[in-house]
Amino acid sequence: MKLIIGAMHEELQYSIDYFDLHKIEDEKFNIYKNDDLMFCITGIGLINSAAQLAYILTKYDIDEIINIGTSGGCDNKLKQGDIVIIDKIYNCVADATVFGYEYGQVPRMPKFYQSNNNLLQGKLKNYQIKNIASSDIFINSQDQIDKFVKKINNQISVLDMECFAYAQTAYLFEKKLSVIKIISDIIGVKDANNVQFSDFIKIAGKEILEILKKIL
Repeated sequence: MKLIIGAMHEELQYSIDYFDLHKIEDEKFNIYKNDDLMFCITGIGLINSAAQLAYILTKYDIDEIINIGTSGGCDNKLKQGDIVIIDKIYNCVADATVFGYEYGQVPRMPKFYQSNNNLLQGKLKNYQIKNIASSDIFINSQDQIDKFVKKINNQISVLDMECFAYAQTAYLFEKKLSVIKIISDIIGVKDANNVQFSDFIKIAGKEILEILKKIL
């Protein structure tokens, strides 16, 4: 069974309706499924994301994991509404460099996680391939980018608060993870964000459905 996982209900509501998914758990986790697909709304943040994905992978038989949703950008080559397939996934607030680890590397874990782009090849058009960094900080200023993101030894173009947790959990459970993001805003670029987020999230939800129709 394929698992579609995201942080916000608004991002996946159109898809939940279209694929005729029914809620099967809602006491602690928002989980929906039909015969072939499972969707989970984890909420925002690394711990929420890791806990809920670990719960699903322990309880259900999942073959593939796809994280899809909106994310901010910190790359002036991107613009609002761009579709990005994630390549490498980093943690931008992990710092164990005093012990010889690279900035962003959790001790005794990989330096980064590699998204499984093979699941998406040939199925999408008009996308870019970029790296992402996650944290429990809502990064929305150039000062924060300089303080946290630029310490990573690679070009980071996308930021969120969940993806690294999905990736590390998938790694521990030996599951493949694909990641698709729609850029909601660009930090530090004047006039880059033409649509306010409250309106953009509705537009993005429809775009996410169109993407899922192509890849599922």
